[in-house]
Amino acid sequence: MVSAYVPALAAKGNETTAQRILLAGMRCFAREGFAGATTRMIAAEAEVTLPVIAYYFGNKDGLHRACAKEIVEQHRRLLLPLVAEARHVADAGSLDRTEARIWLERIIDALVKAITADAEQRLSTDFVLREMSEQGPGYALLFEELWRPGIGLVADLLAIARGRARSGEEDRTAALMLIAALSAFTREEPISLAFLGWEALNDERRALVSQAARGLLAGLLDN
Repeated sequence: MVSAYVPALAAKGNETTAQRILLAGMRCFAREGFAGATTRMIAAEAEVTLPVIAYYFGNKDGLHRACAKEIVEQHRRLLLPLVAEARHVADAGSLDRTEARIWLERIIDALVKAITADAEQRLSTDFVLREMSEQGPGYALLFEELWRPGIGLVADLLAIARGRARSGEEDRTAALMLIAALSAFTREEPISLAFLGWEALNDERRALVSQAARGLLAGLLDN
């Protein structure tokens, strides 16, 4: 096997063979789940033969883990500077309640921008949502590198904004509910757009989504 990880998905038409397989795998896993997607299906989607998938990724498990690694890397490219700085100031113990709330608002805005961004990020979101209900080989990596630290940071900031030194079950539950609310503009987006009468998201509508998410945050903090 040449590589278990392909650094970044290229623009359509400029992919390497490995990137094309990775993209096809992500589409099939997002659509069918790990159990439902087959290497034959992925090979057809990528327009390659089965031995080519084996050459680059070994087997379906290896390809699935490579997809998960790519998603973690996307997260780092998009959000790591903000998340790392927020984690640092939260751990330093110097944040007051107002500052913690401002950090939470910044993180919400960044999450809305990320999940409603380009097709690559939307595909990644669909893959992640599928993994939440149907765990495949990449699940543990996503949990340890993406979900646990991300939700934990939001929970810790919620605790500080509520005047507590450390997060408890109430804060962790609130963090889960706050982040889960954004799923209305991921896999459920067709329903959301139809209900709102929107054909697509644009910058003005993303601002409305961020405003609504901030309203949910205010409700959690003001009660």
